[in-house]
Amino acid sequence: MPTLKDVAKMAKVSVSTASYAMNGSSLILPETKQRVYDAAKELGYRINGSAKNLKKSKTEIVAVFISGFTGPVFNEMLEGVHDYVAKQGYELVVCASNDKHRLIVENHFDGAIVLNYHMEDELLEMVASEKMPIVVLDRESNNPHIHPLLLPNESGVKQTLEAIVAEGHKRIGFMAGQEVSFDGEKRFDAYQLFMQEHDLPVYYGDLIRADFTESSGYECMKGYLQRQEGKTTATAFICANDEMAIGAMRAIKEKGLKIPEDIAIVGFDDIPTAKYTDPALTTVRVNKKQWGKEAAKRLLDVIEKKTLENIEETRVDLIRRRSL
Repeated sequence: MPTLKDVAKMAKVSVSTASYAMNGSSLILPETKQRVYDAAKELGYRINGSAKNLKKSKTEIVAVFISGFTGPVFNEMLEGVHDYVAKQGYELVVCASNDKHRLIVENHFDGAIVLNYHMEDELLEMVASEKMPIVVLDRESNNPHIHPLLLPNESGVKQTLEAIVAEGHKRIGFMAGQEVSFDGEKRFDAYQLFMQEHDLPVYYGDLIRADFTESSGYECMKGYLQRQEGKTTATAFICANDEMAIGAMRAIKEKGLKIPEDIAIVGFDDIPTAKYTDPALTTVRVNKKQWGKEAAKRLLDVIEKKTLENIEETRVDLIRRRSL
């Protein structure tokens, strides 16, 4: 059975560097990590193999890996996961980290749910196995031990754009988030596809990229309006999440423009504060608690080797308020 020392030798790095790489440390350069992952894959190295053989067949513990604890999306999703696993007699561990993923590498539980873009595909490919199934919420995978459960982002964007077009808008902008966000990019892709299929013009200047925070939405919309001073603007904007939409609305009002008369704004997620903005924010409601429940159900079905049934698609609905 190959050892970490064998992996380090093939990758031409030290054993400690190989260990850091396998743990996803940000101290290791991406190209070095890739060499280590490639060597491990070629050798058939499995992480912490002796510990796996010694551990009991089930711990009745599952883990959720997220990129942080801020934001209502995580809270509601985790609530759904917890409700389901607790009813099935399992315990839940929640881990938030950017670069050290020791818990998933050392495999202290029966399976994991991952919503953490910091965890590289290669790391999950190395860790996933029949004894360590993984449900991913933020990426696609063909690995038989990695089970994607994705939001119907396309449906939410389609509902939004149909409503915007029905209001008579033809020049529609989009505020995207960081490119590392799987769901955010799916929403952006769905916007571009709809615009193309319906022969609606897309102006490069009307495509804004912020970072999913309210402050970034404010700054990016403020900059957009300054650049468009004396020119025409988009008459409607879709924002890839509600927090950016709320920031954008503040910038629009500070400029002396009216919402939705001058610029309509639509968000995504329907966070609790969306209904209390002025005007109240039109947004796509995502049933994040259901998403978490379905993720937990899929994971436990795999762990307990049950016949896998079709998972119910997470519901998304356009919630009409006064910003459109």
